[in-house]
Amino acid sequence: MLKINEVTTVEFRTGTRVEIPPGKVCRILEEDGALIVHIKQGEAEQRLCYALNELHRQILGSEGRWAQKWDGRKDRADATPQGLRVAEVSWRLERAERMPRDVDALPLEEEGRFVWLIREGLASPQLVDEMTEYLARITGDGLWVQQWDKGASSHAR
Repeated sequence: MLKINEVTTVEFRTGTRVEIPPGKVCRILEEDGALIVHIKQGEAEQRLCYALNELHRQILGSEGRWAQKWDGRKDRADATPQGLRVAEVSWRLERAERMPRDVDALPLEEEGRFVWLIREGLASPQLVDEMTEYLARITGDGLWVQQWDKGASSHAR
């Protein structure tokens, strides 16, 4: 049975005890109404996790711009993306001088697309690549869906 969770949480954690597959630096596990990103120690600065956690609280909780289509499978993000391209979401490293001062992560969103600009030096290139691959599965295959009609946003439209 499919359930739509309009109020959801996302949490980024470093150095957790969750099993991360060999050769990988992160793993995403879902719960009913939540998603947790487990990151190996040294692959992301803690301040980036804090910034991402706060931004996700606003985007998913306060503004409700994304909803989780929950089917009960906690490990479904591990599956290979089907290539449905429901939405395109990615991470991209950005040089510090191109980022606003004191901003570690900058979300840029428009209908069907979302790019996370990540301040260079705060995440490893491998983490950025793996997160983009996970997002191709989660948002590209419609496990999480954009709710573009959800009122005004503080982010680029």
